[in-house]
Amino acid sequence: MENLIKNEIYETKEEVWKKLNVLFAFYVLKEDEFTKLTQLAESKYTAANTTDEYKASA
Repeated sequence: MENLIKNEIYETKEEVWKKLNVLFAFYVLKEDEFTKLTQLAESKYTAANTTDEYKASA
């Protein structure tokens, strides 16, 4: 999952969070893994959105 987030395979941060929530709900991820991956998604997809918005306005 970490590689998928790092390579920005998902289109939106919300899509990533849905996947993470399912994995966490079914005890596939431990709490510390869930936290790490949600923080990674937040940083990757917030940065990606900023870059995309800049490209669109240019």
